[in-house]
Amino acid sequence: MPSPEGRFTTDRLVLRPFEESDTQRYLDLLNDVRVQPTAWAKYIVPLGPKWLEKLKPMINEPLFLAAIETKDTGEWIGVTDLGTMNPKNRDVYFGIMLVPEHWNKGYGTEVTKWMVDHAFHWLAMHRVSLEVYETNETAIDLYKRVGFVEEGRRRKSNWIDGRWTDVISMGILEDEWRARKLQS
Repeated sequence: MPSPEGRFTTDRLVLRPFEESDTQRYLDLLNDVRVQPTAWAKYIVPLGPKWLEKLKPMINEPLFLAAIETKDTGEWIGVTDLGTMNPKNRDVYFGIMLVPEHWNKGYGTEVTKWMVDHAFHWLAMHRVSLEVYETNETAIDLYKRVGFVEEGRRRKSNWIDGRWTDVISMGILEDEWRARKLQS
């Protein structure tokens, strides 16, 4: 449930409305050479001010877009979203990017669980979908632990780090989520 300010919380994090002032941090995150190859299948190149101008109108496109901050210090550590893939079929696309200094601290799991719960409980979605690169084994493991199932692969469809890699499609359905909730 949101607070009156539109902020959501997990055990250690705050998911707050994404603001135009967050766009520069988002651009800085995308320009991090550790993040960019895991975030998209575009060319790995520096993104400049022109891309920042393209980014600003995009902040209103997702169904749910939030900046992620730590509860204790208020430090900005990333961004997460649910993008509308197919409104008629109640299918959203999940995304998350964290500042690398905050990787492997459980924040990704905390946000992913919260976003999946929110998608089904509050937004009445039927499924949550995502794509992940086969080289991102940590993320694949996280998604499986949350309940996502591999649904397919686009074989050798992403050039990364000097070689072709697969793009893995994953999803979790509402009834699978409910069954997991009953077990916990």
